[in-house]
Amino acid sequence: MLQADGLFVYGSLREGGAKHAWLLRTHPEGLTRAWVAGRLFHLPAGYPALVPESDPGGPPPGPGWVRGDFVGYDDEADLDSALADLDPLEGVEEGLFTREIHSVTLEGGHHYRAWVYVFHVERLPRLEREAVELLDGDWAPYL
Repeated sequence: MLQADGLFVYGSLREGGAKHAWLLRTHPEGLTRAWVAGRLFHLPAGYPALVPESDPGGPPPGPGWVRGDFVGYDDEADLDSALADLDPLEGVEEGLFTREIHSVTLEGGHHYRAWVYVFHVERLPRLEREAVELLDGDWAPYL
């Protein structure tokens, strides 16, 4: 079984986002600014989609990095409970997003492994046609 240290959120679950209260219901231990390697798109439906990519080459922030919050939990049971609460919100069962473990770089340079809700790379051509790519990797203007 893959192990994750927490959860990485980059859209409406972020601090200041419309669904942040939903995240707080899961009783996180804390959250801190972080980045994941990937490309970020703003979808016509009004929410973001992250497509993971390999290491961008340079440290974050910068091209190839998506900005979000790393959310920590007291233990694995709390994290599992939070994911069970958030998966329906993120449309995991319907195949809207999948949940994968990726490397996360915190503001101070520390690295952790976190669950991230992502779009499959196979959907990239459609995203490139129909969505707006956010080259700075930050969905904050839409929060």
